Amino acid sequence: MGEFNKIAEQVHKDDQSGFYKQRGVKIHSLEVTGYHCADKRTASVLNDIIQETTNRINRLQQQESQNEVQLREIQGDIEEEKARAQLLEIQAQNAEARAEMEGQAEAQRVRSFLEALDNTIGMDKAIGLWQTLRKEDALRTISEGEAQLYFTPQDANISIERHTHA
Repeated sequence: MGEFNKIAEQVHKDDQSGFYKQRGVKIHSLEVTGYHCADKRTASVLNDIIQETTNRINRLQQQESQNEVQLREIQGDIEEEKARAQLLEIQAQNAEARAEMEGQAEAQRVRSFLEALDNTIGMDKAIGLWQTLRKEDALRTISEGEAQLYFTPQDANISIERHTHA
């Protein structure tokens, strides 16, 4: 429409007929507010062109909206995965710290036990006693559940001897 206004102004400036002057009319401003085609067939073709252009613009806007929604979903998924990765990293660090503390506590128990018995029964016997007590703890833990445990003669410290009685 803006171009029509420029064309109308140019036509008015170039008008040599004096049509408006003869009638006592002075034009201060000229603006085209509407138009229609003189030929119905041309109007129909223009209508089709306008309709198709409008439809294409609507489809493009709809596609852009869908792309934006999809992009936001992807960004949300990325943020969620980053948060999961951070959580896993923190959980791993906590598990490692927990295991280290438990290991240090166990080492302290072993050290205390062995140092207390070293002066009394000697280090080799103290270590053997510690291992026996640990086996007993393992048996107690297993016996509380539904598990079955199989020991080799070496694990159970079983020996088979043959005695002959005379």
